[in-house]
Amino acid sequence: MSNQTILWASVILPWVSVFFLKKEDLKRYMPVALLGSLITTFLTEVGISLGWWVVYENIFPLINIPVISYSGYLVGIIWIFKFTYRNFLKYLATNLIIDSVLSVFILRWFSRRGILDIHISDLQILLLSTIIAFFLYAYQLWQESDMAIKCAPDLQPAASKHLDEKDKTGNPS
Repeated sequence: MSNQTILWASVILPWVSVFFLKKEDLKRYMPVALLGSLITTFLTEVGISLGWWVVYENIFPLINIPVISYSGYLVGIIWIFKFTYRNFLKYLATNLIIDSVLSVFILRWFSRRGILDIHISDLQILLLSTIIAFFLYAYQLWQESDMAIKCAPDLQPAASKHLDEKDKTGNPS
């Protein structure tokens, strides 16, 4: 099997699983998943600059952006939060197991196939992933708290209004 087939499959297959999610779960956890993807994209760029890893092969048009950040990682965050959110120990244990499989098996297999080359240890990758997991859990807690509503009280209601509705002052929203 060619590397391009593997990379395209790693993009398409996780997104197929989204059809099995409830619409409410997708809406609830998509912001934290997008944040996680953004963080991993940034971390990938930093890692390339610092020589932690080298990406040799990717899919067009994602030249330096890792395909897993916007496929398996993003969809995986949604599924992990769906089954473990509000139980931090379960969330942490699930993340440690999945991140261990990712760092020890999947990334090393990509390395053996010539897709990328990793110059940091599996433990360092696991540590980075765990730090991101803590941050994402804290973000989701904040997202669902009253503090998030107080920080941006008009954000949710304005987003759900129809364009032709007027606010209480008679001005278009």
